[in-house]
Amino acid sequence: MNHWFSPDSQNPAWRKSAEIRGVSDINALATRVANVIESIDPDVLCIQEGPSRYSEAELFINDYLNGAYEIFGPSGSGQQKMYVLVKRGGTVQAVNRATQNPFVPFDEPWAVDINGDQHLDEYEFTREPLVVDVTLTDGREIRVINVHLKSKYVHNGERLWSDSAQRQEFISKALLARRRISAEAMRVREYLNVLLEQDQNRSIVVCGDFNDGPGSDYFERHFLTHNLVAMLAGNPFRPQYMMRHGFIDRVQAGDNYTVIFDDFVDLVVDRKILLDHILVSPGLFSSLTDGGIEHVAFNAQVDNTAVDRQKYPSDHRPQSIEIA
Repeated sequence: MNHWFSPDSQNPAWRKSAEIRGVSDINALATRVANVIESIDPDVLCIQEGPSRYSEAELFINDYLNGAYEIFGPSGSGQQKMYVLVKRGGTVQAVNRATQNPFVPFDEPWAVDINGDQHLDEYEFTREPLVVDVTLTDGREIRVINVHLKSKYVHNGERLWSDSAQRQEFISKALLARRRISAEAMRVREYLNVLLEQDQNRSIVVCGDFNDGPGSDYFERHFLTHNLVAMLAGNPFRPQYMMRHGFIDRVQAGDNYTVIFDDFVDLVVDRKILLDHILVSPGLFSSLTDGGIEHVAFNAQVDNTAVDRQKYPSDHRPQSIEIA
């Protein structure tokens, strides 16, 4: 969303053109994004790639969603920030930005061997998770952790992989990216452990772009990296602390994806991948009544007359859960 708006050095305003990012009609795209949101009609909406400034998020909410949502955030560094939007007059009574956990703070670096050189380095989140406490109108409180984990992307990756003389450079960079995303996933899991050790019946939601999904990719099979969602879910030796997936068992296998990418490593064109997830704590799982990937709302806003980035309202399909 950030490229929809004027540079940060200027007052917040809509750009007249954003063709540099493959979008020539910002109004049409923003309208379709708003239509997806209105179709889903969430009480709580977590955004992972929002604009860099609160005032820009406010501009979108006021101009395209009639000011229907209260804004919490942003969180994260760089141009893509995380937000939590709460519907006014819905099932949410109050929302508060959670205080940092003194045992596992998200806003401070921690020691981890990020390079595989057997030395501990200081590392910090690429995008600090946004944590809020949501109080429902019936008095229940849910801690919501909105995450956007480090990307596995390698610049010029396909070119490096395709050239046998440069393939090892790609592998080294890819493994470094995976160590970084693993460090972030482990940090979130440590945070969850602290919360659940304090109260194993606590209601918690972890959602967002995990940049990882089910199954084993090339690096997990051959270089013994691990599945990040499984790490976040928890240890089967402590089942009372394990997070449960909010929708994977409620969606047919062929529809269990949120992105479509060409996988040049495994040579799969238009590979359907589940990168985005909603995990819920054991104390909340029994209250779930539904969950899924919002393909219908998304597909209704696909413009088949457009090409490339303008065709879709987003490159990720939204997901949702319903709580009784």
